[in-house]
Formats: sequence, C-alpha cells, structure tokens
Amino acid sequence: MTRMARSCMQSLLKVVNSVIGMVGIAMILYALWMFRVWHKQMGPYPPPFFGPDAPAPWFIYATLGLGITLSIVTCSGHIAAETANGCCLYIVSFHYFTFN
Repeated sequence: MTRMARSCMQSLLKVVNSVIGMVGIAMILYALWMFRVWHKQMGPYPPPFFGPDAPAPWFIYATLGLGITLSIVTCSGHIAAETANGCCLYIVSFHYFTFN
C-alpha cells in the first residue's frame, strides 16, 4: 500500500512539474514575442535600450526572467525525478511551492 501511494505521489508531482515547465516555456515565448513587438514599435532605428528616450521594457524582462527561472526549476525537478529513490522530487516541489 505504501509503495502504491508513493508511486501515485511521484506521478502526480511529475505531472505538476511538467505543467510548470510548459508554463515556463510559454512565458519565455511570450516575452520574446513582446520584445519583438516592442522593438518594431520603436521605429526603424530604435534608440539604445537604456537611453533617455527609450522606455524601459521592465515587464518584458520580468516575464522572461520568470520563465527562465521556471524552466530551470522544472529541469532540476525532472533530474530529481530520475534519481534512485525520488525523494529529491519532493524537496524540489516543496522548495518551489514554499518560495514562489
């Protein structure tokens, strides 16, 4: 019974980890798309990104950073899921849900 519950919990955590990974990849793609649109709206010769006339695209950078962070957490979770006993997956999931 304990082995079946543990297997069910590992499968559930792997599904949650996969969903988080897909959200991270979607955020990266969305940030890149927003960056492309922002770059087109700046004109044919945009000013420097950090110049006095250029608005700071902080939302784009924040979305990209969060997407990269989620992807790294997901990769570490998939690596932890392949360990011998799977206890690392619980630690990664606890760390993710506690600090995010």
